[in-house]
Amino acid sequence: MRAVSFVGYLFVGLVGLVLISCVPSIFMPDSSGYFSAVAVLAEQILDPSRWVYDQGYGRIYPLFDYLAPAMSYSMTILIGALLTGFIGGLLFAVVSCLLPNKVVFPFKRLGYLLESIPDVILAFGIQLFVVFFYKQFGFLLFRFSSVGQEEIYVLPILILAILPFVTFYRIVLSMLEEEQQKDYVLLAKSKGMGREAILFRHVLPNILPSAFLHTKVITWATLSALPAIEYLMNLYGITSILKELLLQPGQSIIFFFILAAFFVPFYLIYSTAEMIFGEKSRVSSAPAWKAAPLFGSRDKGRHIIIFDRASNNQKIYRNKKFMLGFTLIALLFIGSCIYKLAANPIINVDQYQYDDAGNMIQKAPFGPGEDYWLGTDRLGRHLDDVLLAGAKYTIGFALLVTALRIGGGFLLAIPYVLLMPARIRKFLDKLVDGLHYVPQSLLAIMLLTPIISPDSLLSFPEKIIWQIVILFLLVLPLTTILLGKEIHHSLSSAYVTSGVVLGASRLQLLRKHVWPQIKIRCYILFGQQTLQVIVLFIHLGVFQLYFGGTVPGEEGFSGAPATSEWSSQISFLRYMLMTGQGFYTISILLAYLLLIGCIQLMVDGLKEVELRRLGVNLSKKEKKSNTFLTEASASTVVSSDAFRFHDKTIELK
Repeated sequence: MRAVSFVGYLFVGLVGLVLISCVPSIFMPDSSGYFSAVAVLAEQILDPSRWVYDQGYGRIYPLFDYLAPAMSYSMTILIGALLTGFIGGLLFAVVSCLLPNKVVFPFKRLGYLLESIPDVILAFGIQLFVVFFYKQFGFLLFRFSSVGQEEIYVLPILILAILPFVTFYRIVLSMLEEEQQKDYVLLAKSKGMGREAILFRHVLPNILPSAFLHTKVITWATLSALPAIEYLMNLYGITSILKELLLQPGQSIIFFFILAAFFVPFYLIYSTAEMIFGEKSRVSSAPAWKAAPLFGSRDKGRHIIIFDRASNNQKIYRNKKFMLGFTLIALLFIGSCIYKLAANPIINVDQYQYDDAGNMIQKAPFGPGEDYWLGTDRLGRHLDDVLLAGAKYTIGFALLVTALRIGGGFLLAIPYVLLMPARIRKFLDKLVDGLHYVPQSLLAIMLLTPIISPDSLLSFPEKIIWQIVILFLLVLPLTTILLGKEIHHSLSSAYVTSGVVLGASRLQLLRKHVWPQIKIRCYILFGQQTLQVIVLFIHLGVFQLYFGGTVPGEEGFSGAPATSEWSSQISFLRYMLMTGQGFYTISILLAYLLLIGCIQLMVDGLKEVELRRLGVNLSKKEKKSNTFLTEASASTVVSSDAFRFHDKTIELK
């Protein structure tokens, strides 16, 4: 039966890839319709003789011969980065567990800092350092960019391995510290076993299966970072092929095989691991809340549900970290709105510089000066104006997409838990879990390129609407499943059973008991999703997929941003590395880091509130020094991991 389910879910996942691969055809000129494209793609997949790439002018290549070099190069870098990150993170966590806390604490803070910095900014910073070192000492540490189909491995693997290394290190170290508080460890110590023997014989083998299952989300994040890293370093990977084919009609079969090349191997690995290490389903009686009616109460009294609000009424606005981050973001957003109303023009543009005789002497970009404090971009736009005018778009659009993801996910999670049978929920959980094996940024690039390209026939408002809808739908299934698991876990608590006995309905249980318990976790998820959306904006900016689309460019530019949203400057990073000009665009990266830092402060503040609600009281010393909250108060009765989501293998980073 397990083998049938294994193959069945694989087949359903491939069908989903077929449906996704045909979405770009909707926005192609002379499109025959979505369902017609699906039928044509299905026929092509079932007929191997049609697995070809027609380049035009009679040049036809076998599909796998065309994709194999780039795909193997991309997968080599990806697998190398994952193995480097996971093995390095595991070893470093084990060593940290044997060292004193004073020695480990700086590394925890460094890991926390690195995890907060977007991968594109880290990659660009490392490339700049390599260039700087070469100019200063005449020695090239690493080859930081390839030419043509030249293949480089060391630096791309190291850059891409930063995220899995830091994240896996934090997860494994947290699990090791939590495992060491269990009774069997105390028993082993009482029998005279050494610290190293307990760690390697008992603790490490016990946490490794669970730690491996946690790598699924890390792999998903690394997959999403791969296209941007490839493009930024000019690697001839699968992204270069995809970039060439996105605006060509009739390429759905290539999109399908590219997505399948990522989906199939990771599905096989993690599905097999879950069958071996995952928790076996146990037959249990129906939960008590299933006996409650959906609406109303079985008793007439309105006082039957007793809930102590004081014990759960944690004041978020009293948390200094949350309020500091919130205040800075609010001031930036309001200041940007005021600037748009007061400034005329909103963004000053100077494409050329002239001498006193009126002769042109220089073309944009220009460095910082009296006329433009932070310099200009390649289009001559003053960067100080872009920063002020674009803040409202970056913050506003990120919050809007996040609100739709969380709000839509929560509204769908309610009927998903309260009304849907358990077997159907299990099927949907497994189906949605397949999204972890497909790069989110790659999907966004495929779906958004035909919509917001300069040649698109859609109007500016239509581009905005479609972009919001696609970014919203990309993660909606995952947020629905995640919030559904949180609601189901809360409904399984003892106090909910007491409410059912007293006559509560399901909606009363949800309003009076479940929401007060999970609201802080929803706020934390909101902050995490906002960070994810901002990072996705950066990834799309690398490919000139700006929010609001592009307008036809001038003088050789492929397209100019339709808005001043900050990601409109990210595409210039590659230009800066290739030409050595425009290093003042780093001001945009610093603005992104400030925004991400503020959101991270708010998330940390919310985590502190959740820890206190659960009974973990941080000392003053810990408040000042411990920014890595997952290790807070490891010796308390309540787990330091308590603010994490119930299903940590699907938690969105």
